[in-house]
Amino acid sequence: MRSVLSYPVRGKWGKSDYRGNCSGYVILDLLKFYKPQKFLEVFAGGGTGYEVAKELGFTNSVHLDLNPQWGGWNALKDEVPVSTDLIFSHPPYFDMVVYSGQVWGEAHDDDLSRALSYQDYIDKLDRVNIKLMNSLRVGGRLAILIGDYRRNAKYYSIIKDMNYPGTLESHIIKLQHNVASGRYQYRGRFVPIVHEHLLIFRKTTR
Repeated sequence: MRSVLSYPVRGKWGKSDYRGNCSGYVILDLLKFYKPQKFLEVFAGGGTGYEVAKELGFTNSVHLDLNPQWGGWNALKDEVPVSTDLIFSHPPYFDMVVYSGQVWGEAHDDDLSRALSYQDYIDKLDRVNIKLMNSLRVGGRLAILIGDYRRNAKYYSIIKDMNYPGTLESHIIKLQHNVASGRYQYRGRFVPIVHEHLLIFRKTTR
């Protein structure tokens, strides 16, 4: 892996029409690079991580989401059911895509994409991140894929506003391809967002 990732195609894994679904190549590269004994994916969404792990022969990977299809795991209230050495988390980017009640099922109060405000979202994201970090084995890693966010001409940097749950080991920029912002012509000095951040945190102590 390098500090910049670029995948012009998303790959064959998961539901391509699931909104906010990331490229399976991100998870593929993480699993090949870190070679975890046990893998946990949270915010499993469209099933991309599940299909990548299955293809690589992981028989004990765990995939969780508030969506009942993935067990209805509540990131704010439920305990992390396993201790692993690699967790991949691709949480909602606040309300950029609202999941419960729109992408799947009924609206759920604990859906991070339905947070009452941006600060409420950041507070909840911090709670989830520290829970995930605490569940890791010593030496394990938490990989968080997160994007920047713009609403009503205001720019929100989630990675600046959130608390870091552990030792930051790598900050990787992932380029985005085939995004809506790339299909429009903008007037003035508007810079569209065509990247995401992949933050790798390592647990160094119990």
